Amino acid sequence: MLSMTGFGGGEGRSGPITVTVEMRSVNHRFLDLGLKLPGPLMAQENLIRNFVKENVARGRVTLVAQFELAKNDAKQGLDPERLDQGLALLQGAVKHLEQVTGQSVPITLDHLLALPDLFRPEDQNVSADDLTQALQTALTKAHGELMVMKRAEGQMLVQEMLLRLATLRNLLAEVEQQVPQAAVEIHTRLQERVKKLINDAVDPQRLAQEVALLADRANINEECERLGIHIDHFDQALQTGGQVAKRLNFLLQEMHREVNTMGSKTSIMAITQAVISMKDEVESLREQIQNLE
Repeated sequence: MLSMTGFGGGEGRSGPITVTVEMRSVNHRFLDLGLKLPGPLMAQENLIRNFVKENVARGRVTLVAQFELAKNDAKQGLDPERLDQGLALLQGAVKHLEQVTGQSVPITLDHLLALPDLFRPEDQNVSADDLTQALQTALTKAHGELMVMKRAEGQMLVQEMLLRLATLRNLLAEVEQQVPQAAVEIHTRLQERVKKLINDAVDPQRLAQEVALLADRANINEECERLGIHIDHFDQALQTGGQVAKRLNFLLQEMHREVNTMGSKTSIMAITQAVISMKDEVESLREQIQNLE
């Protein structure tokens, strides 16, 4: 069982190329991939997307990659764009100073050399095979770390859900213990209410039939039985593992329906209190299911 939340990082090297990949995953109904790639890796976008689609079922995944060329293989060159930007900034500063001081301020070579990132490695003929190999290695390592975290968090979620499922079983057992007494109380109340509403001359047999019919409608044995079956199926799905979030969500919908029906059929205080607690447990399970892949 996997959580949708996780983080993994990996580094791959091939020849003079080093690629670093970080993968972050959070909850999302479907697979939603966001990429942040440096220029040399833009051409590898399809490879990256296919890798993630094949290895992650769903979740919002953010992938950040970095590219580095070994210094021995990277010749330094002037960055014309950075030079133009820096020169424009210096000219603006000089103009402001001249207006304030009234004195001419020349721009020197020292001023230009002080600009950060003025020099950058010149583009090299990077081997496509080295680039692909380094990227695939980094992706594999990052995904491996991501899966370790997703499995660990998934196992914690399963343990928490099993505890809540056990609580739900105990509450259902409490309700089932109350059902025979509840049936007697319902039958008695219905007889009293019907007697107040009808003529005393009514046929006793007819009265008994009507009361029995109404009492049967208030019976919650079937709801208890179906809820117990849903709990068993939920437990089995958790123990089986895999991508069962959709099935678990469906079972929770059915469990919520049965619990609601119990609450609407009876006003016995002990059962009502148990029903409220069962609703809380079902809702907590529903929230936890949202974290499963």
